[in-house]
Amino acid sequence: MRSSLAHAFTLLELLLVMALLAMMLAFAWPNMSGTTHAEQLKESARRMETLVAMCRAEAMNEGRHYRIVFRADGSVRAKCQLDPLKAPHVYVPAYGGWTRTEVLLESVWVAAVQMLPDGPAPIMIVDERLQFPDMEINPTPLEEFEQSPAIEFQPDGACDSVRWVLRDDRGNGRLLTLDGRLGRVTVEEYASIRPEDVQRPKPLSAEAEAEDQKTQRVEDFE
Repeated sequence: MRSSLAHAFTLLELLLVMALLAMMLAFAWPNMSGTTHAEQLKESARRMETLVAMCRAEAMNEGRHYRIVFRADGSVRAKCQLDPLKAPHVYVPAYGGWTRTEVLLESVWVAAVQMLPDGPAPIMIVDERLQFPDMEINPTPLEEFEQSPAIEFQPDGACDSVRWVLRDDRGNGRLLTLDGRLGRVTVEEYASIRPEDVQRPKPLSAEAEAEDQKTQRVEDFE
């Protein structure tokens, strides 16, 4: 006779479900078309925080790698493994209601990215006050990367540690830092530039957009 415990949910499973529901509600984004540029930048940063949390939670929940790709046009895309066992090196656009809305609002884009040293695995963390050693804040402009940089999320909750700069068409900036040891994103003000000095990345060509929708292999980003 099978025990009723076989049909019960573990506490971890319940917590994961609750976290996913909360983050899906956070992705019920309001219409920001009438807001100021400063509010669009702030809202885009908040959406980036939610995207990181969703990719990390989905990676743990599904047992497959997820990644956030910083594209050459300053936009971001969430991708996941097609099949962790049969096609672990093949990545496709992530699916689900939370992926259907643009993360960055119309006046905002990713301007620069800085990869940070990896920390210990999350399971080793006993003090959440840990901080990165002092490192110069020196993000690389997105157009200088030969391949699109990406944040990789593993099924055990570990992910890359990365800094990136959000910029709007008025020259305002936000610096986001993801601590891969905790999966936590911090947001702070970043140096503004004069509006006349703002250079937004060029849109992707139709060919590049079509290629981006196809399956992508890990080697493309290494």
